[in-house]
Amino acid sequence: MENMIGQMAWRLSQAGLKVIVCALVGSDDFKHRLPPGTPVIELQKRPGLDFRCVMRLRELIRELKPDVVHSHNWNALVYSLLALGLKSTPLLHGEHALLYGWERSPWRLRLRRLFYARCDIVHTVSQGQINDMAALGLTRHLDLRVIRNGVDTLKFNLLDKAECRRALGIPSGSPCFGMAARYVPEKRHHLLLQAFLKIGTTFPNARLLLAGAGGNCEEATQELIARHPFADRIIQLGHRDDMAAVYNALDLLVLTSTSEGMSNVTLEAMSCGVPVLMHATCGSEELIHHGHNGSLAAMETADDVAAAVTALLERPELLSTMGGAAREFIELEYPLAKTAADYGAVYAELSGKQITAMGGR
Repeated sequence: MENMIGQMAWRLSQAGLKVIVCALVGSDDFKHRLPPGTPVIELQKRPGLDFRCVMRLRELIRELKPDVVHSHNWNALVYSLLALGLKSTPLLHGEHALLYGWERSPWRLRLRRLFYARCDIVHTVSQGQINDMAALGLTRHLDLRVIRNGVDTLKFNLLDKAECRRALGIPSGSPCFGMAARYVPEKRHHLLLQAFLKIGTTFPNARLLLAGAGGNCEEATQELIARHPFADRIIQLGHRDDMAAVYNALDLLVLTSTSEGMSNVTLEAMSCGVPVLMHATCGSEELIHHGHNGSLAAMETADDVAAAVTALLERPELLSTMGGAAREFIELEYPLAKTAADYGAVYAELSGKQITAMGGR
């Protein structure tokens, strides 16, 4: 989500919009993704419901007089609503991931219905999200839109695979698959690690590559890796700013996540010509045409993951064909310019102001 905000800030600022980012807590390494000079205000929210933070945000809205307030996900929605109060400033709210766990409890859903009713427009990043929200009774009487994520196809492009592998220490001819994600429960790193017990036996030279850092499961995952029989074949990269090179080193990206809205990692890998094996969940069918530009599988257990990965690694010619189709699909359907144009159109609608044309694709 933060990466998409950064990319949109570049595109929208070029079209004459002034983007100001309010981070409820801190911005960490996020600021370097924004155009130079973009104001980033860190509200340093304390744990729990922080009314000091509400008042600070209310003061900022009064001072800045934004044409549109755009909140992302639950916490930002709560604080934006409290700060706006009875103000008539348009509120656009975005949901970027599938609701899961306690988010689906009756009391939480009642709160969402109440808060969504105050929004001028609620947007998701996939039709699958809307379908899930409808099943939960969250869509009645809402102006609900889909603004699909896009990808920078120039940044995420095809590179020399052999060179990318050498840079990461992956032996030539070794099958390499992996995941790029924060270490949080819904990403299910443990399933992939358990599956590697079988995959690593079937393919003695196979490498498992893990990119990403942070999250409340990172320490537990590190312990699993340290005890893994094939630990010497697990490549941990942590946080990387050269993800195009990381994707290009892979034969297959595996996404076992259960809570995607529309996976940016999937978009980026496909843009790099890398096929994706994706858990059949929200938004997956909008990106993956099974057997053509990637693969879908119900990956509920480690055995499911192992079987799905093995079936694909045994057919390198199919992986190559799917990778080429993935790149073509992204170039046609998910260019970043299209996403920026969609956001710009909604901002113009809510503000009543014209925005410089950004190009439809």
